[in-house]
Amino acid sequence: MPGSGTPGPAPRGGPWRLGVISNPLSGSNKRRGLSAVRRFLAEHPGILHREARSAAEVAVVLRDFAGADVNLIAVNSGDGTVQAVLTSLFAEQVFRPLPLLALLCGGTTNLTSQNLGLTGARIGALRRLIAWAHHGDGDAVILRRAVLKVENSSHTGPLYGMFFGAGCITQGIEFFHSRVQKLGLSIGPAHLLIFARFLLGLARREDALVAPVSAAIRADRADIAEGGGDYLLILISTLDRLILGLRPFWAQNDNPLHLTAVRAGFRHLFRGALQAMAQGRRNRYASPENGYVSVNAREIRLDMDGAFAIDGELFRADRERGPLVIQEAGPADFLRL
Repeated sequence: MPGSGTPGPAPRGGPWRLGVISNPLSGSNKRRGLSAVRRFLAEHPGILHREARSAAEVAVVLRDFAGADVNLIAVNSGDGTVQAVLTSLFAEQVFRPLPLLALLCGGTTNLTSQNLGLTGARIGALRRLIAWAHHGDGDAVILRRAVLKVENSSHTGPLYGMFFGAGCITQGIEFFHSRVQKLGLSIGPAHLLIFARFLLGLARREDALVAPVSAAIRADRADIAEGGGDYLLILISTLDRLILGLRPFWAQNDNPLHLTAVRAGFRHLFRGALQAMAQGRRNRYASPENGYVSVNAREIRLDMDGAFAIDGELFRADRERGPLVIQEAGPADFLRL
């Protein structure tokens, strides 16, 4: 099996037992409805199709799938449901080994599925997936990625996902839900609007959308800044690209957790962070002296209060109850077809 970040040919041997999870409340599913997906899957009675609206319902569906020997799971939803699937798979461990995952763009942001999932509209993606699972049709590859494990003493158990954000990330999510979602925009225009609003907030400096979060960051055994500091942005992921194709990590070593942080007193925004994020490599302006840090690590600890996001879902941290600890949970395999 290929290592992290390296695509390899998907096994064709099977047999594959396919189950599909749909969240009717996810962005694209809610806007376009699930009737077409339901009709299409009804024509394939050997495929289990279940709907889940919450993390608790996702866990019930996955236990059902494990009992039915499902080893290929298609997730027709957004990033939040993918996060719930990963949390249930890694926390409950009802599958041994973990099933192969095929992600459809059923949400609004679809960050994980755009990196690791099936391309195109849902019905077309399902048709290709079934043809591959049943007949080996199509040029499929497996993308293996490390999954984040976030331990937060304010939460009852570990959380798992692909993307962690704090600072303006959580504020951007709240802005989306309060202002952008009601406009009914598709993914690209919605991302552009949020990014433009973010840049406007940075230009104004004092803006609720870019209010800094106070945090002390420790990557492996090194403090990012002595005594902590105020950060406008904290990103941690194992994905290569984020919204609008940005590549906001430019450290070069092979450690699985990619961290980028932007301090409140940053300088040279356009020549520093934005250029580095667009190109995925450091330039002379994207330096700690100018307020930008990008490192790869095996464990990251954050002492902070306030909101953080995992795959678009919001949670809260309380530094009095201990730090957030982010580690690699292990790999998950995603089918690209």
